[in-house]
Amino acid sequence: MKKITLLFLILFGLNIQAQTFTPFTWQYPKYGGHGLNCLRWITGQKFIAVGDGGAINLSSDDGATWQRIQPFTQFDFKGIFVKDSLTFFIVCSSTNGNGQIYKSIDAGFTWTNVFSNISMPLKDIHFPNDSVGYCVGDYSKMVKTIDGGATWTDITNTSNVFGNLKAVWFLNSDTGYVGKTTTTAAMFKTYNGGLTWSQVFGYGGTACYSIKFLNDTLGYAGAYNSRVFRTINGGLTWSQQTTFQTNEEITAIDFADLTRGVAVTESYIYRTTNGTTWSGNTFLGGNKVSGAFSPTGTIIVGDTHGGIFKGANFATTYPNVNSQSGLQAFRRIKFVDAQNGWVAGDGYSVLKTTNGGNTWTVTNPTTYIDYSNDLAAISASKIIIAAGSSDGKVYMTTNGGTSFTSQTLSTTNRLTAISFPTATTGYVVGYNGVAFKTVNGGTSYASLTTGITNNHAEVFFVTHLYGFVVGEFGEIRKTINGGTSWTTLNGSGMGVTKQIFFTDITNGYTVNNNGNVFRTTDGGNTFVAAGQTCLQTPLDMQFINDSTGFVVGDFINSFCDISYTTNFGTTWQSINLPYADAGWGVYAFDTANVYLVGQNQSIIKVGTNGVITSPTNLPKGEAFVVYPNPANDVLNIDFKFKNGDNRFSIVDLLGNEIMNETISGQHSERCIRHLKRGLYIFKVGEMQMKFIKQ
Repeated sequence: MKKITLLFLILFGLNIQAQTFTPFTWQYPKYGGHGLNCLRWITGQKFIAVGDGGAINLSSDDGATWQRIQPFTQFDFKGIFVKDSLTFFIVCSSTNGNGQIYKSIDAGFTWTNVFSNISMPLKDIHFPNDSVGYCVGDYSKMVKTIDGGATWTDITNTSNVFGNLKAVWFLNSDTGYVGKTTTTAAMFKTYNGGLTWSQVFGYGGTACYSIKFLNDTLGYAGAYNSRVFRTINGGLTWSQQTTFQTNEEITAIDFADLTRGVAVTESYIYRTTNGTTWSGNTFLGGNKVSGAFSPTGTIIVGDTHGGIFKGANFATTYPNVNSQSGLQAFRRIKFVDAQNGWVAGDGYSVLKTTNGGNTWTVTNPTTYIDYSNDLAAISASKIIIAAGSSDGKVYMTTNGGTSFTSQTLSTTNRLTAISFPTATTGYVVGYNGVAFKTVNGGTSYASLTTGITNNHAEVFFVTHLYGFVVGEFGEIRKTINGGTSWTTLNGSGMGVTKQIFFTDITNGYTVNNNGNVFRTTDGGNTFVAAGQTCLQTPLDMQFINDSTGFVVGDFINSFCDISYTTNFGTTWQSINLPYADAGWGVYAFDTANVYLVGQNQSIIKVGTNGVITSPTNLPKGEAFVVYPNPANDVLNIDFKFKNGDNRFSIVDLLGNEIMNETISGQHSERCIRHLKRGLYIFKVGEMQMKFIKQ
């Protein structure tokens, strides 16, 4: 989702230590959702795995459990060289550049940058001895060190070896090999430390993606179409070992000893027990990219979604120790109180928490949910999901996710958004102007006509009567009678509105497709420009009170994963995370407890100032609403959920308590005819809302 600006690239190239990230925790999956591009055995039972978004994971128990190192770069780690049990080098880059090399001297717990070049998309690194090392990448890029990695020199030679270099291995300071993606010239060799190169082999349809030498004479290369090549004379000649036809490249080769090895492709793992014949063709599913094989027989395979597949004692089965990982997207996260929350994603990805997000449980609905576009969390046991890609369905559970029922509301139009202001009254909107209303908690729905004939982008209801819909081209319509009639709001100068959120009947915000925020204090009759987020395409928005709100989506620059305001939208600050794909949905209890969901089945928790605590209260403005505002004789109070009796008070601006009574049920009315004109505060516990008595 991130787009790196030229200014950022220049600054990053000049000072690699300048980029900082807000501390965050992976709530789900357990060991993160980054792709793991490279795995290495270190010593004994120790392994290291690195990958996208600066991911570094360490294991000291043969891959059974992993420790995540706090990321210090957002770029993708591609290669690792393990020099000894304490000293490692890792290389990272973006798609087109930002090559960086880091060194650790404490077994991977802390890292120091030793090289950076914004024009080099580096991919692999190797040291033949303590002093000399080589690092290669796309566009023929190659750098060399002769002082153990302290300094690096550009030795790129496009006249001899031109193309994208994916693998490198040197037998000594001068003799080495690189693998290319060019199919007619897969491997090149140098005898003079990279000054000149000559082609070793080229095979029709074959590109070289991995190289592994076991000693000075015995080596292996992994190529396209599941081809394994072997040399027994130090690379003078290579023989093809396999004839598998998979149309997949071998991205990792590793050996436990001189005879027992593994080769990993996207979908398969191949085994050899004699170093010459390969078998197994074990299907691992898709998206595998890395692998490592220890002398004791532990095999670990990584995939592009954070999966860590382990086989012990030369096993042929590989369970995922990061079992929560996967390729589906989580699209929405909602809480009903401080402990109970829900996440809706594609496929069978509906999760719930009963402990404030500390742990999440997959509910495993029996029906596959295609595009979970929005979620209404009604109670700890009940949610309704608006879904569909070509048709429009709602999925509902009333037993905490044990089972789900579905209703088709439209046979041709996907449903895009859902809003339940109370436990019984809800609204669902979708493509081509379709809209529906339920007054019985989702048991049945009736069609609505909002006046929007194109695709609905959003729906938001403050009370069971008072709400808004947004069209895909930015049109905003408002109802004050539960959808019976709608009025078009003046959206002049507001651009294409994508998200809308109201904290009460009068105060609300919109954000458009360029990240511009507009605010209303009169129920949407007028909007004024408030500020600019770092967003390009906002996907979700939430305010916890009139002044503090959060927006996530597709981002303009690399310094932004969440835009948030604490001053009524006037200025917006950014939370910067190294993980680029957690921007689909947001839910915040306060500024220290912000949850994000996104691709690769990710749930992340973060605080705006780096401090993360435990949520204690439902966000203000979420639990109840008072209306009309301003009010004359009668004040309506709607609680979102039925939770017994509630004690409320009304105080004036001097702190004088004017009323103190108990409310039973979700809806109540109170006579305020005796109040003087002015501003008052309606309070329930720690939650409060302002209203005006006319």
